[in-house]
Amino acid sequence: MKELSEYPDLLTVQEVCAILRIGRRSVYQYINDNTLPARKIAGKHRIPKISVKNFVHKIDGNLCYNSISDDTDALH
Repeated sequence: MKELSEYPDLLTVQEVCAILRIGRRSVYQYINDNTLPARKIAGKHRIPKISVKNFVHKIDGNLCYNSISDDTDALH
């Protein structure tokens, strides 16, 4: 898989699908609700790479991670 830095500054829907490992329908849904800002150029959606970075940063902050308890009594 390519590094994000190897992609152009304006991405196609197909490239965003590959980067995020999601389907086209999901990408279009995020574009339509402006969760993933995009512009139409020559009738086709183009997504700025910075939009993808911001999207990942936003969802990463909303993820719930399980943490190991610091309570040593729980280990006994």
